[in-house]
Amino acid sequence: MLGWILIGLFVLIVFLAVTPVRISLYYGRVGENDHLVVEISAWFRLIRRKFELPIVMIKQTENGPELKAKMETVKQEEKTAESMRGVGRRQLQKWRNNYQVILERFHDFKPIIQQFAKHIRCERLEWHTVLGTGEAAETGAILGAVWGVKSMLIALFSHAISLRSMPKLSVQPAWDQAIIRTQARCILRFFLGHVMVTGIRLLFRLRKRRVHKWETNPSGA
Repeated sequence: MLGWILIGLFVLIVFLAVTPVRISLYYGRVGENDHLVVEISAWFRLIRRKFELPIVMIKQTENGPELKAKMETVKQEEKTAESMRGVGRRQLQKWRNNYQVILERFHDFKPIIQQFAKHIRCERLEWHTVLGTGEAAETGAILGAVWGVKSMLIALFSHAISLRSMPKLSVQPAWDQAIIRTQARCILRFFLGHVMVTGIRLLFRLRKRRVHKWETNPSGA
């Protein structure tokens, strides 16, 4: 009986390890309206979960500026949840503190994360922008800066992740009107086994760090 259980666990682990994961990202901005779509799927989209953030706005309240976001969760073509969430100063401060903690630990985890990133394949990367200030001279100057920023970001991205296709970038000027419109699409693929191995390595590194901290400062344990 125990042998069959072990065989079943082994088959399950192998099945999970070879599961292909696809992440599709889309971001669009027209004026002050943002639209973010994240789709996570496996086994050629037989298993699929999509998250949409179609509305983002900033409202002035008594406690200061507050971010409002409308979140939609879509599962297998059916909307399963929809809510309006607010983010105020307290939440932003909490995120900032968490970011500081993650940043401090990133130095120890950086080699593991870089190793995982080598297994990620980017199959599609597009970034198109239309912008203008209403003044031809200003628009021309901004176009050059935008091209420089895009080139730098794509270079950093391609250094960390393997690109399977040539990125498609464009910056189109609108000389006679003030407008900003941008659309970005990205499709990433990797195997769930790489995530499992990375998670195990991170847990071991975190445990090793806690043991080292306790050994150097036993009174604080």
